Amino acid sequence: MALLLRKLKTQAMAVSVYGVLLLLSPVALAELDRGQALYENHCRVCHESWVHARDGHRITSLKELRRRVAAWSIHSGLNWKSEDIDDVTDYLSHQFYRLKEKS
Repeated sequence: MALLLRKLKTQAMAVSVYGVLLLLSPVALAELDRGQALYENHCRVCHESWVHARDGHRITSLKELRRRVAAWSIHSGLNWKSEDIDDVTDYLSHQFYRLKEKS
């Protein structure tokens, strides 16, 4: 019985995840993919996922997240355009922070 309940719960979670993905437009998905690629190619070397969940360092607003992404892009010499910063910010928000407003 417990196994059946666990399986049903897992399936319900999968359905809700797919529902959210269906709500995202192809443009939004492309921006998330682009943001993920930029993050993985330029940031992930130093910023593993645990960095985004540290106590006392958790970002609580999209404005602050964007500010930090912009600062690190300058610090790292990446010379990212505003679009690059927005895409990485949106990816990080979606993946780690679940912030509501859009950058």
